[in-house]
Amino acid sequence: MSDQQQLWDNYAACWSADSSRRLTALGEVAVGDVTYRDPGTEVSGLAELDAYMGGFAGAFPGHRFRIDEVLDHHDRSLARWTQVGPDGKSFMTGVSSAVHLGRPPRRCDRLLPARLTTPADRPRNHL
Repeated sequence: MSDQQQLWDNYAACWSADSSRRLTALGEVAVGDVTYRDPGTEVSGLAELDAYMGGFAGAFPGHRFRIDEVLDHHDRSLARWTQVGPDGKSFMTGVSSAVHLGRPPRRCDRLLPARLTTPADRPRNHL
């Protein structure tokens, strides 16, 4: 497994981590002043990202993210992911990108979900 794949896997695990562990886990994969953007929000810093992830966990209990593919080049990476429901079925897919610090340990500096898609059998307005 590549370092980038491991980094993304660890980041994805933060979204479903126990709230008492999530902030510490985030600190292992992202810098303290990380910025996160998605179509609905923008947060800065580990504490705000931790709170946002907690809101996700409350809205989607039992869901987790699986990293399907990671492409990286010049301190940037792109990850294709699947949001998996508690039943093990795909709920949503998407693509996220990150800018990384160039020095070890490599951690995310900016996280940007680039595109979200839903399974074809679910109406778009379900999101």
